[in-house]
Amino acid sequence: MRAVVSLVGWSLRRGAVGIVSLLIGLSLFELVQPVAIASFGDLDRLTPLLQIVPPSFWALLNVTPDFVQAAGLAGYLALGFTHPVFHVLVATTVIWFVARGLAGEMERGTIHLALARPVSRGRLFAARMVGVAVVVTLVAAAGPVGMAGGLLISEPDGTLDQANFIQVGVAVWLLAWAVAGIATVIAAAVSSMSKAVGIAIGVIVLSYVVDYFSSLWSALRPFEPLSFYSYYEPTLALAIGELDGSDALILAAVGSVGMAAGWTIFARRDLPV
Repeated sequence: MRAVVSLVGWSLRRGAVGIVSLLIGLSLFELVQPVAIASFGDLDRLTPLLQIVPPSFWALLNVTPDFVQAAGLAGYLALGFTHPVFHVLVATTVIWFVARGLAGEMERGTIHLALARPVSRGRLFAARMVGVAVVVTLVAAAGPVGMAGGLLISEPDGTLDQANFIQVGVAVWLLAWAVAGIATVIAAAVSSMSKAVGIAIGVIVLSYVVDYFSSLWSALRPFEPLSFYSYYEPTLALAIGELDGSDALILAAVGSVGMAAGWTIFARRDLPV
């Protein structure tokens, strides 16, 4: 157990600069959301803008103008958790850390140094996944904390139950966990960090594109359930403080199955010399 804890700490320390930088970027992105909204003053001033935004833009944000208007401040703030920039930051943080800890170490050969200790492959993999869980938790907390700070600074018009940030954090955690599961399978199978990152990004982008275009193109609607992004609903979490249980289970399953598959691949593969 002590060896696993030591390996977790080692992996987190090695990636600390990159992790902290990405988390700061994520927090700052969410911090500016309430500040930007507050600059409009009365929320009613935003209503005319909602009518001129094309449907493709709302599909990109996975929300409807009617919901935004009905939810008030929570509806506008929720856009910060469905915006493409937010997704890029979440995916980048998680994929980078997962790929660095598995494929990256195999590429550099440093994984043999870890295995030179009295540590089995199982414990090494478990340590990497504990580190991933820590990073996923930090990602889930960074956004809500940043937005809460923005609300404290700007005090925009409207009301919001800030306890709902807990549900938002859970929704983001589940999304990041699903991304981590997919990245783990890929990072365990290849021996190049750049290849692992590239393939993982390709899979994540494909899932996002399917979710996006399924609302615009009827031919893709039958494939929408195959996109894990279709089960991510932070808008309802922030507006009413609720998460769909079945959606949460699916995201959790995607991540967990990915971790299990990654372990199976890692345990049976030959490590590069």
